[in-house]
Amino acid sequence: MKGRIVTWLGLLLSAGLLAWIATRFDLTAAAAALKVADLGWLAVATVVYCALFALRGVRWSILLSPLAPVSWSTAAEVFVVGFMANNVLPARLGDVARAYVLSRRRSIPAAGTFSSVMLERIFDGIIVVAFLNAVLWVAPPDGAWIKPVAYLAALVFVGALAACAIAAFFEAPMLAILHRLLGRGALAERLCGLVERLGRGLHALKSPAQTAKVVALSVLVWSIEVVVYVLVARAFGLELPLLGLVLTMCLLTLGLVAPSAPGFLGVFETVVVQALALYGVAGDEGLAYAVTLHLIHYVPGTLLGLAFAWKSGLRLGELRAAARAPSAAEPCPASTP
Repeated sequence: MKGRIVTWLGLLLSAGLLAWIATRFDLTAAAAALKVADLGWLAVATVVYCALFALRGVRWSILLSPLAPVSWSTAAEVFVVGFMANNVLPARLGDVARAYVLSRRRSIPAAGTFSSVMLERIFDGIIVVAFLNAVLWVAPPDGAWIKPVAYLAALVFVGALAACAIAAFFEAPMLAILHRLLGRGALAERLCGLVERLGRGLHALKSPAQTAKVVALSVLVWSIEVVVYVLVARAFGLELPLLGLVLTMCLLTLGLVAPSAPGFLGVFETVVVQALALYGVAGDEGLAYAVTLHLIHYVPGTLLGLAFAWKSGLRLGELRAAARAPSAAEPCPASTP
């Protein structure tokens, strides 16, 4: 029921924003701007963006190492399958699908895998918020609403990381308290077992070396993401300050938390257009930029994800059913790595 509500909210928000875009901007002018974009720069931007999948695979393999050794290539493939699922399936099922796919391939408990995905998301959020606050400190743009958003996001992500660290470092006493509260019985044992498996996905935090690697890779990933924004701006001949593009990336990343149709339709374009407007980019040009950036984010990853899913013998219906099922948090039979 909750998933259906989120799905319908996302569809309604996307439809409303797409309608607003269609009535607010000159779509003919935006299409004309698209036609004159430099395809060479867009090709380079696409290659750079696809390279990020490998780096994300390396980072996720580090987070997974307390659970089981997983190669960066396997982690990258599964990441892309989850990325594809987010783009084509409703209710943001991609992260749960990642846990299911990896547990299917490597017989790793999906609960621990899922908590490692959540930890990865938290590190992403912290780095993005750090970038955003750095821009606001060095060269704040007009827009009084940005600072409260930045501060609230910082509070949420730092708080989430602190909660994960407490769960990782004080796992044994917390489980003991949970056992005392729940008592004995099959249900209590099942719940405690699930909590324990979830906790294992956070164990990378207990290693300073692993945590440092994850932080460094997160900074690298988001720095290269900025390069994609710069390359797309170059393709359209937009003379934008680097910090303006960093701000655009940060606001988009935080904005995509809002419910939307699969692929973030409408939400993606609206946030980018509004962010670019802070730096004087006309709406039609901003829309052309946003649509192009969205295509670079959507098309290659979706096609690669479909290819990797086909390679693993997975169907979209299977991913959707598995991600919605409670058993997605349980270990699955092994498959061919």
